[in-house]
Amino acid sequence: MSKILDNIHSPDDLMFLSSDEIKQLCEELRAFLVENVSKTGGHLASNLGVVEMTVAMHRVFDSPNDKIIFDVGHQSYVHKILTGRREAFATLRQVGGLSGFTSMRESEHDPFGAGHSSTALSAALGIAEANKLLGSDAYTICVMGDGAYTGGMVHEALNNTKKDLKLIIILNENRMSISRNRGNFSSYLSKVRVSKKYNAFKVKVKRALSKIPLVGKPIVSFMSATRNFVRGTVYPMSYFEMLGIDYIGVINGHDEAALEKALRLAKSLDKTVIIHIKTKKGKGYEPAEKSPDLFHSVYQTVDESDNFHSVFVSDLISMAKTDERIVAVTAAMGIGTGLQAFGEKYNSRYFDVGIAEAHALTFSAGLCARGLRPYTVIYSTFLQRAYDNILHDIALQKLPVRIMIDRAGLSPHDGATHHGIFDVSFLSHIPDIEIYAPITYRSLHQVLEQTKETPSPVAIRYPNQAQSERIVSAFFTDGDFTSLPGKVSVDSENENLIITYGSVALKCLDARNLLRGVGQRVDIILLEQLKPYDKVIDFILPYLRGKKKVLFVEEGIYYGGAGMILHEKLSSVGALDGVESRVFAIDDNFAQPTEPCDIYDYLGLSPMHIKNFFTIEENENE
Repeated sequence: MSKILDNIHSPDDLMFLSSDEIKQLCEELRAFLVENVSKTGGHLASNLGVVEMTVAMHRVFDSPNDKIIFDVGHQSYVHKILTGRREAFATLRQVGGLSGFTSMRESEHDPFGAGHSSTALSAALGIAEANKLLGSDAYTICVMGDGAYTGGMVHEALNNTKKDLKLIIILNENRMSISRNRGNFSSYLSKVRVSKKYNAFKVKVKRALSKIPLVGKPIVSFMSATRNFVRGTVYPMSYFEMLGIDYIGVINGHDEAALEKALRLAKSLDKTVIIHIKTKKGKGYEPAEKSPDLFHSVYQTVDESDNFHSVFVSDLISMAKTDERIVAVTAAMGIGTGLQAFGEKYNSRYFDVGIAEAHALTFSAGLCARGLRPYTVIYSTFLQRAYDNILHDIALQKLPVRIMIDRAGLSPHDGATHHGIFDVSFLSHIPDIEIYAPITYRSLHQVLEQTKETPSPVAIRYPNQAQSERIVSAFFTDGDFTSLPGKVSVDSENENLIITYGSVALKCLDARNLLRGVGQRVDIILLEQLKPYDKVIDFILPYLRGKKKVLFVEEGIYYGGAGMILHEKLSSVGALDGVESRVFAIDDNFAQPTEPCDIYDYLGLSPMHIKNFFTIEENENE
């Protein structure tokens, strides 16, 4: 049997397929996803669940004229395949390759980029309003999972939505985001079946009443005039209908014909419509159906029990045994942060607030204000969504919330939307926050112990990986994991010094090996505490004696980053007078290469770039 998928190069190729061919295409799409995502890594279960929905959308609407927007974008793989990107799937989630999310730079069929949750409806509303102002007849289609509705932005956008827009909102209910959905709205969605049942109820009542002699038809007329009252009292209106948005649902999300019918109906109404569909995450692939959380994202990784977040959670559980004030907070990332294990042990002290980072931090501030000790765990890339909550609700009131920053550093596979490179920069200028960057498990343990009673906010950042034994052997040979702000690895008598922190220390060690190859030596200071910066300066000063070249290396943003701050502070006290010094950091760049490359080389942070600073008199990179 010839593969139908091989002949699909654009949405136009879908238009003349028979119903049997559509079913076969959906099977081929699932097989293609399993085969390719298993090789490259990526979001598998979510994409398996939206195959029929995506095919139906592209048969009903005219992309790219009609704008299809996916929330997060992690469920857009089928959309990518159907819009001419199938042959590029070998590069999925590779540096410079096909993005794991939607990207305006990648295709005209991606009208809005994504990577974070709960943004799609706001963007779609903006596009729909713009279409109206521009006199365009184009439709805007917004696809959101029910997990997105735990984020406040969705409800802000719904509150601002008007009836007279060509806006179609598809609510894909699969009861999952990454972890199981939590919260009142999720519970509501699992119960609401309003329009379908209400409409059936209404038809039956009308038929019965119409048969009553003399008074039947007047009663029907009266009921029609007061239908909103009847609907609100006999069969409650849905949340969306109360907002004035027409609602169609619930539709079987794996019945392509039914989906097409619902989409065409919504399209014909020429106004804002919600279509509520139900899908099964992982559909068609038994392992993913049975464990959709485990197959939400498929990575080529090492043992999940051997990484920083698993060590942190183990320590937190131990600490919670003797300190009942300790509670744990996450924003829909119980599995990703490892905090689910804490919840299994201390259910009443574990709070998953849904996809709501801003709420998570202000909620934590409230817990803290009553004397509890919240450890709030958020990926670095998501922490930036809650800047004001850190500044206004936590730091200004000097509340000792422990902000645990997971996934700190570059994220080469997920790309620009998930790089953890901004947190040090935007936290550094907020008063009264201490910032730590432990790079071994023992150091993480010691930082947790030493900050238990710190009376001000604490931020502790760590990477999404296992500790490096190379770093342990290079910097902790004396077995001392308690010295803060950092450790020093001395490489005999020399005039060169590198100051760094985090995982990029490995690149610095590689650079030292390159320098040894050309007869040069370099000492390396590995910082595990960054703020208060004055404390760090006092630690660094003795090691500057006799140095001629000093390089700050940072896997983070240059402006406002630790390297820039330390360089300026040391320069202001004359500590760098007569010293050639530079800061290697991510300079005004989202770290988003468009061609395959080594991302550290692309950013000027590779071992060779570091080595060249010390060996080339006139730095070639200037």
